[in-house]
Amino acid sequence: MAANATLTVPPHVLTYLTDQKTLTLATASTTGVPHAATLTYVSDGVILYVWTRPDGTTARHIEQNPLVSFAIDQYAADWRQTQGIQGAAEARVLLNPEEIRRVVGLFERKFPSVSAAGESNISFFRLTPTELTFIEGASGREGSDQALGFDYHRDLVYSVFRDLPPTDLSATIGASLQVVHAEPGTVIVRQGAPADKFFIVVDGEVEVIREDGGERRTVAHLGRGQFFGEMAILRDMPRTATVQATAATTLFAMERDAFRSLVAQSLGTTQDFDRTIQQRLSEIAAAGSS
Repeated sequence: MAANATLTVPPHVLTYLTDQKTLTLATASTTGVPHAATLTYVSDGVILYVWTRPDGTTARHIEQNPLVSFAIDQYAADWRQTQGIQGAAEARVLLNPEEIRRVVGLFERKFPSVSAAGESNISFFRLTPTELTFIEGASGREGSDQALGFDYHRDLVYSVFRDLPPTDLSATIGASLQVVHAEPGTVIVRQGAPADKFFIVVDGEVEVIREDGGERRTVAHLGRGQFFGEMAILRDMPRTATVQATAATTLFAMERDAFRSLVAQSLGTTQDFDRTIQQRLSEIAAAGSS
C-alpha cells in the first residue's frame, strides 16, 4: 500500500515531506484529553517515523489510542507563500529489530550530527497515513491579499481511497454497500475476530474499545460520516479493537473483498464518493417513509 501511495502522491509533496525536519503530532488519551508534541521525523514515501521516550505522554497516548493527526509546516512572512501538510494516521511502535535499524539509518542520513548511542532509551513509531492534505497560499490569485481570515488552498493528495473512473464510481460503490442497523450495546466487530467488513457510520454513535489483559478501555467515539475497519483489512490482520453501538446506529458495510478491490483500483474519498453515500441515505429515508 505504501509503495502504491508513493506512486500517486505528487512529487512536490514527497519532496516537502523529505525536506522538512519536524512535525507536530496530536494524540489523545482514552478519556479524550489531547496532547501535542513537536518531534523530529524521517519519511519513506508517505510513511513517517518519529521517536520519543517510552514513558512520555505521546507514547502512552499512542498505546491507548493509535489514531493520531499531525501537521508539518513552514511559516512565511507573506502568508500567501505558506506551505504545509496536514494528515491523519495510525501510529504503531516498532518492535522488529531490522525495521528499527533501518529507521535509525534514515535518521542518521537525514541528521548527520545525530548519534544513535541513546537508541536503547527511546521508542520509534511508524505513522501510516490514512489521509494527507497539502496546504498552500493562494499566491497570484485575485483577492488573495494577506489579511486575517485569509483562506489557504487545500489539496487532498492521498487517502486510503482513490478515484475510480467517474462512470463506474456510483454503480460500483452503491452495489457494494449494505445497510446494517445496530441497537445500543450491540457489538459490531470484536477484537481478535477476522476483518471481514469495512464500516461507515450513517447515523448514531459507536465506541471503540481496546481489551488488554482483561481490562477494557474506550479509545474513541465515532459518529456520522466516520469509518472503521479499513486498517485490519488492508493489513490482513485480526481486528485490533471491539466496536460497539452506544445508541441506535445505522451503518454502511462493505465486504472485505469488495473493499480491497476498490482500494486496489485507487478509490478516492472525493465528492463523488460522498455523493454516492448521500444518495444511499436518501434511498433509506424514502424507504422508511413509504
